[in-house]
Amino acid sequence: MRKSTTVLVSLASAVAAASAHADTPTVVLDPVTVTAKGYEALIADTARSINVIEAEEIRRTQARTLGDLLRGEPGISLAVDGSTGLDPIIRGLKRDQVLVLIDGVRINALQPPARGSLSTYVNVDLIERIEVIRGPNSVLYGASAMGGVINIITRGGRFTEEPSVSGWTRLGYTSVDDGVRGSAGVSLSNERHLLDLSGAFLDTDDYRTGDGDRLDDSGTEQASGNLRYRVRVAPGHELQFRAQRDRREDVWHLASRRYLEQPITPPPGAGLHQPDGLNTHYGPYQQRDLLEGLYEGELGGPWDVRMSASVYQQNLERGNYDWNRERAQNYRTSDTDFDTEGGRVQVEFSPHPRHIVLAGVDTWRLEASPVSFVGFAPGFQPNFRLPLIENGRLESTGVFLQDDIYLDDFTVTLGARYDEVTGNADRALGVPPPLEKTDYNLSWSAGVTWDLNSAVQPYASLSEGYRSASMLERFLTYPYSDGFTWISNPQLDPERNRTFELGARGALGDATTYTVAVYQSEIRDYIGGQVIAPNVKRTVNLEKARIRGVEFTLDHDLGNGRAAYAQGTWLQGENLDPAFNEPLYQMPAPEVSIGVEQIRARGWQWAGQVRMVSKQDRTADIFSGGTERETSGFTTADVSVGYRFGPSAGFREHELTLGVTNLFDKAFREHVNEMSAGRIDPANGVQDLLAPGRSIGLSWYAEF
Repeated sequence: MRKSTTVLVSLASAVAAASAHADTPTVVLDPVTVTAKGYEALIADTARSINVIEAEEIRRTQARTLGDLLRGEPGISLAVDGSTGLDPIIRGLKRDQVLVLIDGVRINALQPPARGSLSTYVNVDLIERIEVIRGPNSVLYGASAMGGVINIITRGGRFTEEPSVSGWTRLGYTSVDDGVRGSAGVSLSNERHLLDLSGAFLDTDDYRTGDGDRLDDSGTEQASGNLRYRVRVAPGHELQFRAQRDRREDVWHLASRRYLEQPITPPPGAGLHQPDGLNTHYGPYQQRDLLEGLYEGELGGPWDVRMSASVYQQNLERGNYDWNRERAQNYRTSDTDFDTEGGRVQVEFSPHPRHIVLAGVDTWRLEASPVSFVGFAPGFQPNFRLPLIENGRLESTGVFLQDDIYLDDFTVTLGARYDEVTGNADRALGVPPPLEKTDYNLSWSAGVTWDLNSAVQPYASLSEGYRSASMLERFLTYPYSDGFTWISNPQLDPERNRTFELGARGALGDATTYTVAVYQSEIRDYIGGQVIAPNVKRTVNLEKARIRGVEFTLDHDLGNGRAAYAQGTWLQGENLDPAFNEPLYQMPAPEVSIGVEQIRARGWQWAGQVRMVSKQDRTADIFSGGTERETSGFTTADVSVGYRFGPSAGFREHELTLGVTNLFDKAFREHVNEMSAGRIDPANGVQDLLAPGRSIGLSWYAEF
């Protein structure tokens, strides 16, 4: 079997090569991904837009959440509902339209009625690398992968020939929120056994925005712990056990905040009673627990068969509360468990020297029965039991087949998948039966890469993915954290995204590499929330929507460990439903980032980046009922300087980094922001959700 070789390297690989000593020969390996094809494969052989954020880049940032890490990446923007609510958007598709994995396990099933849930279930300091796959990838991952996949891979050690103990630690401080953080990990290993233990904490106060104000209730606390045990039970066969816990406290969904002159007392079944004064939806706690068992084995034979299998149980405990400032008490409480069980089996084999075939099955089941306790006049004490969903269930089972064909100058990928997704509940508040619906979904993909020459390596792909409605879109008619009461619909049709993408990668000379991608996505039965009355949205299927876009990266090696880069995104979305015929709701604005950096194995290192985001005035005024706001353009700058000490003071290596984010203290807001203009009322405590202002961060990282 021949895999094409390419001189295209990722920015991280280029930096690693440049930082090597001049008298030491360095071999630069082509970047790989395990997410795009389901097994370790060269990015150059993958007919889609991909980027990988490596460990070295992650540890140099002051990021607090996954959203902070992804900000400014090509094709990616953020949906904002508070300081921690920074959900990733890929090519204009957001929330459940983007599948987020932690070590290959989906977290999209854990969807309470609040944004920010995808970006807050892992501590940044425990992340080893992030793989971002743009465009539909439902063939391998099923529901929710219609817009792209983000796989967060946590830190871990390696098997060693001799008994060994190794570890790492990181400490940090940020001035904008008086934030402190700490993390540590240790690995005990030999040739058969590997035990990884790691933990992290984060504690931040309310942050200061660029206009000098503090954003009330934007602080949070997080504590995380990971355990992984791997054992080689026989040559080529490995068992693995993984346990993860992530707990976050005091998560305030600030886009829900509003001030009421008079209490809201809707008719029975039409919504939640709300007292007068300042009301905010918040989560006093959210805790994700994962237990997983895995097997990987080389079965051999003439087809070189490899098999992997996993089973997992994942639980989210979450409090969804509503707080009234004037009474200094909750007027609604809801403590809910979202329980998910799942498993996956896949087989990789080569029936011909030029083919790698992947076949498998996966299944998962989510269960939840959220109950609220609410209070009414005069005391608004939450003492009335209000069942929202009784025995809500969402079940998915799918089978898939993928064939990678490696020819002399071409790599062809063909894939198909069939899924059945069933939603059901015994009862749902205010939702008439029938409550059961099964979606029958066929996904497929076809792509080709051409190893034309080192300067131009084009690719093309056509793929279709889907997303079935979530449990809450089907069954929960209730006030959400965006300040609207959403009317659910158990008979929603699944969304389908068909995307055609043309792209190229290449190296211009010995120092410059680039990627570029142009795409068009046609989305049928797009699921959204149409504003039908003040503070009321109806969950609907739009007939059709279209998103077009362009992304690019450009990296140049300046020599002596220095590099320059640029990356950018442009997209436009159109609502093609005849009832609206306007821009698609909450499309991100075009943006470009440029930067320079110096990274060395030992000595001084520094970086500077400017991010420029254009004005966004293409708003969906009819569909959103006039609540979507225009956004002014803005430019921000980040700089950092650090020193890498190398082996010293008992450490294998350690480094100190001083960074400044939002250097010019710019006051700005991201466009995809759930705070509507009509609810902003600073005099009564309803602030606009501006981004953090200038922040000075100091971090120390060490390995031993």
